[in-house]
Amino acid sequence: MATTPANRLLDALAEAFVEQGLAHTTVADIARIAGTSKRTFYEHFASKEDAFLALYAGRADALVAAISAVVTDPTAPIEEQVRGAVRAYLDHLADNPALVRAHMLEAHSLGRTGLDARRSLIDRHAAYLRGLVDEASRHHDDVRRLSTPESVAVVAGLIELTLRAVLDGRTLNSRSQVDHASSFILDIVRAG
Repeated sequence: MATTPANRLLDALAEAFVEQGLAHTTVADIARIAGTSKRTFYEHFASKEDAFLALYAGRADALVAAISAVVTDPTAPIEEQVRGAVRAYLDHLADNPALVRAHMLEAHSLGRTGLDARRSLIDRHAAYLRGLVDEASRHHDDVRRLSTPESVAVVAGLIELTLRAVLDGRTLNSRSQVDHASSFILDIVRAG
């Protein structure tokens, strides 16, 4: 992230809530870690929950960008595309498993707002996945287009596998994790 006051505040929020949870993190904590004032915080965000949602959305966008940087050729073998996407997904998350865990768990602490943010994230990632698979299906007879429910199920399944690995203290981007996630996706996208 570029070093703007808003980005410093978001990074500080990430650090604080990984250490002590969102409920126990105060705006004063965020401002102190960012090396700024509470006034500066409120110039950028209405509340710590607003900042959390901005951080959540920003990290989700960065994840899609990491996958997009790897999956660039829809004519490549589908196994190669899926494995590359899964590897990029898991490598990106493996950079900070504590933040992944916090995001996955803390979104629920915001009640309906957090659940809506989680749903929006899943819907955006599912739409992105459908776009990738649709493009691949134009070049590969053995790839079928995904419905919206199927793409949501794939994304939700990957999120659950990731959360379980984090909670169990397993390496996110291990060969086993990549193999399981890739096989799961390939079983779904391959035509009957």
